[in-house]
Amino acid sequence: MTTNLSPAGRGRHHVDVHDPAELLAEARLCLRETPTDCLILAGTGGLHSPAMVTRSSLRDLLAPHGAEHLQRHLALMQERGAGALHALIVIGDGYQVLLEPVVENLLLRAGALVHDAAKEVFAGALPGLLSVRGAASATCWELEDRPGGGRPRLFALEPLRAFSDTRAAAGAVLTGRPIPYLEQEDPALAEIGRSLRLRAVDLASGADPGELFAAARESLEHLLAGAAELSETSRMTKCEQLASLLSAVAVDRLHWELLAQCVEHGTDREVERETLLQALVSDAELIPHEDVCAGGSWYTALEKLRGIAAAACEAASPAELGTARSAWRALTALLVLLAWWNHRFATAGHLVDEIREREPESTLAPLLSRMTDTPIFPAWWPRA
Repeated sequence: MTTNLSPAGRGRHHVDVHDPAELLAEARLCLRETPTDCLILAGTGGLHSPAMVTRSSLRDLLAPHGAEHLQRHLALMQERGAGALHALIVIGDGYQVLLEPVVENLLLRAGALVHDAAKEVFAGALPGLLSVRGAASATCWELEDRPGGGRPRLFALEPLRAFSDTRAAAGAVLTGRPIPYLEQEDPALAEIGRSLRLRAVDLASGADPGELFAAARESLEHLLAGAAELSETSRMTKCEQLASLLSAVAVDRLHWELLAQCVEHGTDREVERETLLQALVSDAELIPHEDVCAGGSWYTALEKLRGIAAAACEAASPAELGTARSAWRALTALLVLLAWWNHRFATAGHLVDEIREREPESTLAPLLSRMTDTPIFPAWWPRA
């Protein structure tokens, strides 16, 4: 099972955990992406602990050993001071209309799993699991535990209010919090990727990937903001800068160097490259800068560059294909590690699955899976 964690910040408005629409909206804002096919757990926190929102994939929960993983997850939340918990089972994105038998079956299976896991972990101790609800087919659901065990009772409560109609969304607009939307393929990125001409991988390259990344971010901003207004020469120059970055990160040593610079960003510290991962799991003072968190400028740029690399793979000549594939794999791995460092294990796990699907012979995916699925935790922990 993979999870994402996000603490409620100091002074944040009260979250109505009893309202599935509000909890779903708050999870969307905390996790900076639209939750789909998942279990959301909201911990109320306590005097010395921040509130906590986590997301777990239903696919993982309903797979073999999913119950064991969920019990470990609940125990970890308890250890971290999550306090009393409220659970929300999300089918699809909560709003898309699905066949009623499918919705009921998934809600009942997942609801029974949550209730049973909570009994094992909390064993009647307080605080424990206060509610299990569902968001599916644009409807709010209640899953009431049966005293004797077995599948819970399922009740449809009311229509699931749209995200824009929630207090959480209104508060986000007033305070300027970023509002995430479902990912959609950007045709502009695909067009850029198909137009690139990539050089062969230079294993001895002395390029600084940080400098290339800065130039690529600036070029990408211009290309996406007004490519039609650029001269052909200017457009070619900016595409060359993107191509240079992709060719550089295709070298393992250089994409590792870029990860190290992401870790060092915003600090005056220098991290040993050879022991970078060991530092991230042992040094709690290494905390990600907002630029390399989901929604941050660096993180978003890496996502867009990965999309460009994917398009480049589709249009590359035989001579360029190796560079394009290596660049896509490197950028995906870099995002896996940044997501993991941000305690966004579900996002990291999803990216690892993409590597498995596109590069089934790669030895990278199993190694990254060890970090996201076990999971191995970064040393730092989100705080209020």
